[in-house]
Amino acid sequence: MMGVLYGIGVGPGDSMQLTLKAVKAIKDADVICLPKKDKDKCRAFQIALGAVPELRYKKTISYEFEMTKDEATLEKMHKEFYQKYKQLVKEGYNIGFLTIGDPTVYSTFGYIMKLAKADGIEVEIINGVTSFCGSAAASGILLCEGDEDVHIISGQSNIDESLMLSGTKVIMKSGRNISEIKEKLISLEEQGRITVSAVADCGMETEQIFNGAMMLPDDSRYMMTIIVKQC
Repeated sequence: MMGVLYGIGVGPGDSMQLTLKAVKAIKDADVICLPKKDKDKCRAFQIALGAVPELRYKKTISYEFEMTKDEATLEKMHKEFYQKYKQLVKEGYNIGFLTIGDPTVYSTFGYIMKLAKADGIEVEIINGVTSFCGSAAASGILLCEGDEDVHIISGQSNIDESLMLSGTKVIMKSGRNISEIKEKLISLEEQGRITVSAVADCGMETEQIFNGAMMLPDDSRYMMTIIVKQC
């Protein structure tokens, strides 16, 4: 009997935000997969470890992902990582793939899931608290009210077009574009058109909350979510 591949969302950073279902899936998994070679430096592993201490003694399979946008390189890395545990699933072992936030939002697991499904492997997604919900709560604001829209935006996309959308804009994956994004947000905020909040390392000991576009850091932060509200 073939095993199951679980995509387990561990939330944005606070171990207490793991769902009961995520905790159970981690405990039941025979092997844990991590998108980082050194598990002690893997954020998803450290978050989960706070809720499931016995995780430290489970067998893990790790892979160090290169930070690149090259599609061919990304495809090669995903396939190499998948091959590390494909046979284990086919032999009946249950595999738990840990991911920060939720597996359905900008997650490496999405690529792995497609490969597994193509091989006829059963896949189950265990939802986690998203970074934008965690960031809104940390900032003490509401993402939306009444009939307001919410848009999840990649900071790598056309930010000018995205900022014209109605309702709340959640900007993720700002990376090296943060300076450009910050400049545009400052201009809109000074015109009284928007308010800006952002959280870096949400739920972690290093958490930082920024109120106002001017307060956004100038350097790229991998774990930062920006929330733009219309006035």
